[in-house]
Amino acid sequence: MAGAALLAAPGCKLFHRTASAEPTTKTAVKKPAPMLAVDLTKVKPNEAGVIPILMYHDLITHGKPAEMKYPAAQFRTDMEWLYNHDYRPVSFTQFVLGKVDCPAGKKPVILTFDDALRGQFYYNADGTIDPDSAVGILDSMHKEHPDWQTRGTFFVLTNEDPKLPPPFYQEEYAEGKLAYLVKEGYDIGNHTVHHRNMRHMNQAQVQYEIAKAIDGIHKYLPNYDVNTFAIPYGKWPKTESWMISGTSGGSSYHNIAVVRAAWRPSPSSISKQFKPYEIERITPGKGLQQSYWWFNYLDHHPAEQYISDGDPNTITVNQMAIGQVDKARIAKAGLHLRTYTGTQLLASN
Repeated sequence: MAGAALLAAPGCKLFHRTASAEPTTKTAVKKPAPMLAVDLTKVKPNEAGVIPILMYHDLITHGKPAEMKYPAAQFRTDMEWLYNHDYRPVSFTQFVLGKVDCPAGKKPVILTFDDALRGQFYYNADGTIDPDSAVGILDSMHKEHPDWQTRGTFFVLTNEDPKLPPPFYQEEYAEGKLAYLVKEGYDIGNHTVHHRNMRHMNQAQVQYEIAKAIDGIHKYLPNYDVNTFAIPYGKWPKTESWMISGTSGGSSYHNIAVVRAAWRPSPSSISKQFKPYEIERITPGKGLQQSYWWFNYLDHHPAEQYISDGDPNTITVNQMAIGQVDKARIAKAGLHLRTYTGTQLLASN
């Protein structure tokens, strides 16, 4: 079964947690009409497969690389490598909702950036975006390759904590930067107020960290729905439900997804293995269980990888993989499910 071998890959540890509540949307989603624009037997989509979610922090052009400091030149190389190996970036939020917008036959990848650091998005003195920042590199990728969408999630820290710098280290540009990211198709996520270990926090403390962080984002983006959360240091609080919904100081939140620290690709959000509040990521690099290690693994286990059918409103799987999909979740999301064999479309409903 696709995904099973990956979960038991050498050196990996299996996590066993109680299944979490499913993500919800605020409004009902109409069931879309099916689209059959591609020859499924040639594209061979597998939308029950796994998707790499990469976790970046600061990008640097000088100094020694470290765990949270990644060379900008290597990031650019990473993006070109992904493009040349048929990966395309997709929205994390849309992934959680089951609507992966990726060209037919391509492999989705999700880019995430924690902490709103300088190397992620910076303006030069002349007002241009630093070409060695993550946003500068991703914008350049889109210009060079129009089918490379500007997609990614920035789990930001704001200066609700006065000891922390403003988002992306430029207060005068903070509002404009966040607005630019949303306009270009990026997602903004929650990363708490103080970026502290939540393992020993009580319920009130956890809810304050998440709700107050949304207040900080809303200073810059008043109408933005902040509904995804990255746990600082990957340290879970005592009770998972505190991260999902809560209220503090008159501010409320409901997260459709929570991401943790990194070590393996994520199951498809329509897979029975998917847990929206325990989503894992991968650190970049060439070491054990870092990004290139996993890319190599998936290259040698192609049946485990998510391959897109090109239609974000339709879920397509080979008949052999139908047992892996959560049909109730697909129906709840208003998505259309279809199956095929190696030679023909079998079912469409």
